[in-house]
Amino acid sequence: MGPTILSGMLFTACESAPSRYSSQALSAPTVVPETLVLPLAGPLEGPRAGPRPAATVEPGLVPDPATIQEPADALVTTPTLETGSIGSGLPTWPREWVNAWVPLESWGRLNGLGKPIQLSNGTEAVYQLQTSNGLVLVKMGSHTANIRGLEYGLGFAPRLIRGLPYIHSIDAQKTLQALLSVLWPLPLKTRTIVIDPGHGGRDSGTRSVATHTPEKDYTLDWALRLKERLAASHWIVVLTRTNDAEVALAERVAVADRVGADLFVSLHLNSGGPNHQLSGVETYCLTPTGMPSSLLREYEDDPREAHPNNHFDDLNVQLATRLHRSILQTTGANDRGVRRARFMAVLRGQQRPAVLIEGGYLTHSEEARRLADPAYRQLLADAVAKALTE
Repeated sequence: MGPTILSGMLFTACESAPSRYSSQALSAPTVVPETLVLPLAGPLEGPRAGPRPAATVEPGLVPDPATIQEPADALVTTPTLETGSIGSGLPTWPREWVNAWVPLESWGRLNGLGKPIQLSNGTEAVYQLQTSNGLVLVKMGSHTANIRGLEYGLGFAPRLIRGLPYIHSIDAQKTLQALLSVLWPLPLKTRTIVIDPGHGGRDSGTRSVATHTPEKDYTLDWALRLKERLAASHWIVVLTRTNDAEVALAERVAVADRVGADLFVSLHLNSGGPNHQLSGVETYCLTPTGMPSSLLREYEDDPREAHPNNHFDDLNVQLATRLHRSILQTTGANDRGVRRARFMAVLRGQQRPAVLIEGGYLTHSEEARRLADPAYRQLLADAVAKALTE
């Protein structure tokens, strides 16, 4: 299948049967009722200690930003803070910041950050915030933000309102906020991970333009190499398949449930369809409720849906960051970003942090040649193992 274009950005995913992601629902999703869009929040009064962990407000359906009416004065209200639920006496997510457009400066003040620095002018102006863990770069009108040197997909493009930069509260909470604090610690004792080699059996995935080898063979080889590395670091490693077998999507989730897995990582290789210029690594986690997905495929993307894995939104994006950064550093591949998708059934039903890695494009001639080299697939395995053991 060819690439899917959404909101001015190009996204792809490895090829498979058309019904692969749309016909095997693991369970009926919870649909969150539509909620009222609250007024735009203004800057906070006084400095705040930061950074802090992300809050857990569950948003409802978010209307098209173009339909949101701007208030008469977008920068006069002070958010009412709920305190105590996160701990240490720090403020949690302001009650007004649910399905709202939030001034970037207000979000920065909530976390003890300085005023955003404007790096360029115009309708596509870029703003920068300095955090203790690195820079946050936000471009007006773009569905991609750069956070600590990595690309991240946003559900809503930041926008200028009365000349000031605003970001949607869901993006602020589920992406920026979740990545402010130090990454969550890995399990120390009973560490069980399920590695899911994508495809298998009649489902071959895409084929390499360099060797015509099916994706299913490469993902299995990658998984077996990764299992060896992780087992040497005292992980209990379970594979959803160990040979060329076809495994139902529901069974891949059930495997993780049966073994009580702490983490789930699905391994895939990508296809750009007719676009043979695309190359690089993408890492996916489940789209938070209320946020549009970066990639749709045949799945009807309903932002109101709440799936079991949405309980792990913050940990998902942090796990994705760990793995994505390590792969880029180890292989030197292009950064295609940490993205969100709702159609991936192997993620939706997971009761643990779960991500899906697209480790490169089999439709890009040079990248396909690299992926055909066992030494490069070992690099991919080493990169994932390093992220989970150091």
